[in-house]
Amino acid sequence: MSSRTPEECVEIALEEGADESKRTAAIRELKTANECDELAALVREEGIDEGYRRQALEALATRQCDSTLRELVEEGSLEEAFHQDAQALLATVDD
Repeated sequence: MSSRTPEECVEIALEEGADESKRTAAIRELKTANECDELAALVREEGIDEGYRRQALEALATRQCDSTLRELVEEGSLEEAFHQDAQALLATVDD
């Protein structure tokens, strides 16, 4: 991970005025560092662009974050489209 903390990466990902490449890189850094809780928080954040939420959701589709992805599916707090995507991603990780 870069010299940024996970909290800084979340802030950048949430910052509407930040450059798209910086926001995407921040999400990628969270994935690389297996910061599953932070990625899940981004997925739950309805105030950011759907594309960044989807990137965070897809970043959870790893063996390291499968339990967090499972929690998202089981808690049922996501909108239907995100819930379905989370279920599909979880199925790919479980295979």
